[in-house]
Amino acid sequence: MEKLINLRHLDISNSSLLKMSLHLSKLKCLHVLVGAKFLLGDHGGLRMEDLGEVHNLYGSLSVLELQNMIDKTQALKANIKGKENVEKLSLEWSGSSTADNSQTERAILDGLCPYTNIKELQITGYKGTKFSYWLADPSFLKLIELSLCNCKDCDSLPALGQLPSLKFLSIRKMHGIIEVTGEFYGSSSCRNHFNSLEKLEFEYMGEWKQWHVVGIGEFPMLEKLSIKNCPKLMGMLPENLCSLTELRMSETPLFEGMKQIVELDIGNCKSLTSLPFRRLPSTLKRIRITGCRELKLDPPVDEMSYCNILDFWNCRNLQSLSELVLSSISELTIKDCPNLQSLPVKRMPSSLSKLVISNCPLLTPLLEFKKGKYWSNISQIPSI
Repeated sequence: MEKLINLRHLDISNSSLLKMSLHLSKLKCLHVLVGAKFLLGDHGGLRMEDLGEVHNLYGSLSVLELQNMIDKTQALKANIKGKENVEKLSLEWSGSSTADNSQTERAILDGLCPYTNIKELQITGYKGTKFSYWLADPSFLKLIELSLCNCKDCDSLPALGQLPSLKFLSIRKMHGIIEVTGEFYGSSSCRNHFNSLEKLEFEYMGEWKQWHVVGIGEFPMLEKLSIKNCPKLMGMLPENLCSLTELRMSETPLFEGMKQIVELDIGNCKSLTSLPFRRLPSTLKRIRITGCRELKLDPPVDEMSYCNILDFWNCRNLQSLSELVLSSISELTIKDCPNLQSLPVKRMPSSLSKLVISNCPLLTPLLEFKKGKYWSNISQIPSI
């Protein structure tokens, strides 16, 4: 391999070459390196020294099987910080770690700090209880995407609100997180925490119980918020989410504090028995509710004058919608609601252009063509 001195692009993914030294330092023209697993030599794969020898690496870089690393000295041999042209970095741990304690794990992560030109960063399976301080360093002026996944032992999140250009943040499978505290936002002297963030997602956070709200103008640009499979989370959203247009929740208790949402998607929320229509913003145009088996909507039910599209899917305890006031509705879809037996037919507005009813055995006979009890009330709807 060392004789290919003019080689510019090298893809060694799924290659047996991983078990031998590639003498990368001799490949002076190498710009793109794909699929390498930088491991300790005894475990098969490349050594940290091999990665350290590559100085003119461009584009993306993945460093896998980091659980095989023993200490910070080995991490520094990779010279991640010297890779000034790497824009996308993935650091991944899997299996049991060979490091002797959490402090060593953090020291290893300290040694894997990238150059400040990095634009995308993904950390998966990290074994420490605390993240390195560099992860929240404001000098990462170009970092726009950050993903933290399956770092099960971490019990706190770094001060990511200090990252000035961060637009997308994904936090998943962080089972050690019980509270998201003020530390998450960063220094109190910093104004407008998460001032560039547009999309935020929390998923599979089984022990997360509380999201502390600081209420000092955080998330001014946040457009999309997704909270899925966080079954213990209770409380409120951050206040004044003035740019939020899309909220998605699944297997998570309902939140309050929504201001400018256009679309609301709630799925598999076992504790949801009713909807606080009065507290929902007038900007809301579409509501989709799926798999909320305890939802009943007992009267009195508030008016939904703002909603244009309303969907109910697989809400098995839903029995009546007769009290619902839908003065601006244009599309109504109801599927797999076996106990539903009434609709607000006397309040159906002329704006309703599409009605879809499927797998609702108690309701279907009432809508039968020319025979059903409700037919005279719905016959004028263009699409049924």
